[in-house]
Amino acid sequence: MGQDANADLYDAVAPANSAFIRVMNLSDSGVEFTLTSKTTAQRIAAGQFGGYRFVEPGMHRIGVAGETLETELKANTASTVLFRNGQLQLLQDDVVNEPARAQIVFYNLTDGDVALTTVDGKTPVVESRAAYQNGSRMVNEVKIAFAAYAGERKLATYQEQLLRKGRSYSYALLPDGNGYRSLSVANSVDASQ
Repeated sequence: MGQDANADLYDAVAPANSAFIRVMNLSDSGVEFTLTSKTTAQRIAAGQFGGYRFVEPGMHRIGVAGETLETELKANTASTVLFRNGQLQLLQDDVVNEPARAQIVFYNLTDGDVALTTVDGKTPVVESRAAYQNGSRMVNEVKIAFAAYAGERKLATYQEQLLRKGRSYSYALLPDGNGYRSLSVANSVDASQ
């Protein structure tokens, strides 16, 4: 997943005008993610994001655990496919090439409206998002922790991490039994063919 401090040294360089796509596996077991233009499947553990895979723009067939989705992937876009309850849902991710700032993308993977905020809940970082939707925000390089709030109620906290300029990070809130689980990752590119 490239979550270590040197991940940015090893990320693959995608050709200009590529489209990027990844899967968020919301099932209880590992899955394989296939793309028509790739020869190798990507394994994604339960409750995890896969790395972004880059492809030529155009029509693509996305396969996850026997389910397929055909969609047009446009140049210079990024998408996350949610795999949940045996179905695929395509979300568009904001793509911002801003080397002087860090990008945060928040995924609300619960059934209610949730915002990503400062730990005290007083300052929204990504405004409230509806169930199974996402939103993003650019921030200056900073070491910070966040929390997920539904209105005034704190649902989960995220560990403090250094958000480096020129990088993007995903924060997700997932259901976990009777509560919630926070997940944060530094986004990475999977160069496998």
